[in-house]
Amino acid sequence: MRISRFLTAAVAVAASLSAVCAQGRGRGPGLPPPLKVTIPGYSDGGAIPSTYGCVAGKNANLSPTIQWSGAPDGTQSFAVILHDTDLMLGADDVLHWAIFNIPGTASGLPEGVPTKDKLDDGSQQLTNVGRGQGYFNPCPPPPTVHHYILEVFAVDSKLDASINTRADLMKALAGHVKAKGTYVGTYHQ
Repeated sequence: MRISRFLTAAVAVAASLSAVCAQGRGRGPGLPPPLKVTIPGYSDGGAIPSTYGCVAGKNANLSPTIQWSGAPDGTQSFAVILHDTDLMLGADDVLHWAIFNIPGTASGLPEGVPTKDKLDDGSQQLTNVGRGQGYFNPCPPPPTVHHYILEVFAVDSKLDASINTRADLMKALAGHVKAKGTYVGTYHQ
């Protein structure tokens, strides 16, 4: 059931991006340019430092600095999702962080975003795999190496404040994503 809802939401987001491409937006055919995402603490595709992970199963839950650029005109807010795609067969991927309604004027998030549901700037965070709000650090069981995908969405509106699950967030993003960027990190203990 969870996989079905996630896949439905993912298809809706993909359809939204296709609609943006079909409209052209002055960029010609094809996808809109992706957001440029950087994390100064580690390279795209590189190993996530233990500062932002766990050591011997102890969680730091310290989010890294994230920067982005290239948001198209009309961006009203941003959403960020961090998930672990390496799972047991038949399971959904694991949500480590989801934050949305980040102001459209933002160009990133600082290190150590507070772990609470609502932030002073109006951003909202969903419950993560650790059953708390905010960033939950990578912490796969040793000796495995897991891949963590960070996605940043430029959104053409503020999203409904009543969103409280990842499936709801993905559904709300459908039809409202103006651009997206991704960044990948790996982690092992």
